[in-house]
Amino acid sequence: MTTKKTISAREALKEVLDSSFGEFVKDIRECDEISQTELAKRMRVSRQFIHAVEKDKANVSLEMAVKIARALGYPYEAFVEVFLNDMLRKSGIKKVVHLEAA
Repeated sequence: MTTKKTISAREALKEVLDSSFGEFVKDIRECDEISQTELAKRMRVSRQFIHAVEKDKANVSLEMAVKIARALGYPYEAFVEVFLNDMLRKSGIKKVVHLEAA
């Protein structure tokens, strides 16, 4: 018998906010069972670029974060939030961004 580990929604959200943008993209892509090749085709970029994004080696812009969200079929807000928080963390700024509708 296996025991399934469950976590609260609050813990899951904290994990998302603590993950890098690349890890977030990879997790979403894998959960939706989309290959790097398929995502690259949808975005009209190379598979190597997707690989670099997921390994946090690509220079990703805010516009590219939105493009990735749309190619995966998600609203862009969560991707932008994770992207901005990752940029702040990498810059050594200990602040967190939360988006809300204007």
